[in-house]
Amino acid sequence: MVDMRPYSRKVRRSLLQRELMGGIPQTGLIGLFVMSVVFIYGFSMYFMSVPIILLYLVMRHLTKLDPWLIDIVIDNIQQKDLFVP
Repeated sequence: MVDMRPYSRKVRRSLLQRELMGGIPQTGLIGLFVMSVVFIYGFSMYFMSVPIILLYLVMRHLTKLDPWLIDIVIDNIQQKDLFVP
């Protein structure tokens, strides 16, 4: 049996965790920022700030459950559909 103890190293938690901006992944935050700029400043729909804030809170809660969930959803939305007859 081979002794693996000399090859063991400590792994820092920061190397295993994702980098989150505002508690959500960067792609989700950029999407929310673009939506808020378009609706609030572009169309002057100031009432849209409430759904955008609620969407941010939902995304933050989902990120706490699974840090990769929002990226998986965005990748699935952007995936091209393939129709095979």
